[in-house]
Amino acid sequence: MKQILLLFLWLIPMLALTQNEAIEAPVKSKGYYNYTSIGSLIGSKNDLKTYITSIIMEHNYQFNKHFSTGIVTGVEWFDVTVMPIGPNVKVLFPGEKQSSFYWGASGGYAIALEDMDFGNYEIIDTKGGTFFNSEIGYVFPTKQHFNLFIAIGYRYHEFAFVRSDWRLNEVERKTSYNRFSIRLGVRVF
Repeated sequence: MKQILLLFLWLIPMLALTQNEAIEAPVKSKGYYNYTSIGSLIGSKNDLKTYITSIIMEHNYQFNKHFSTGIVTGVEWFDVTVMPIGPNVKVLFPGEKQSSFYWGASGGYAIALEDMDFGNYEIIDTKGGTFFNSEIGYVFPTKQHFNLFIAIGYRYHEFAFVRSDWRLNEVERKTSYNRFSIRLGVRVF
């Protein structure tokens, strides 16, 4: 939490500087956009890990000033490290000088990058699982070929693991997460 607070404190002056009225931002309403962000997936106090770090990169093609689609990938540190990958879509509501609100959604499969550690149980296999993300965000204008953005949303994620059991040969368990998401990032074009 302390790291996220420091990131916000660093980002506030940057966002204030982007709001200068004299900005002449380059206008681009079509083409490749990269959204790279770091954030936190926040759960309840009853969760073993209340805050989970998330690094996400989206590769989008913007068809017009209101719609873009692409793929999302990244790394997230749940009980196991996972790499989500899947399609995403963004609906943009442009404002002045490349600022815009947006709604985005992504979904797909998260690949488990390591086996789960589950106390005294022997884990035979850790499988990935599906994920879904929906968010709203705001893109801040700058005079360069990048924009800063902030987004909040909801993240659903699940994965499964197989453990050995002394009574049964193998038992498969599924774990799911419902998390509040907050992200800070940069959009490059």
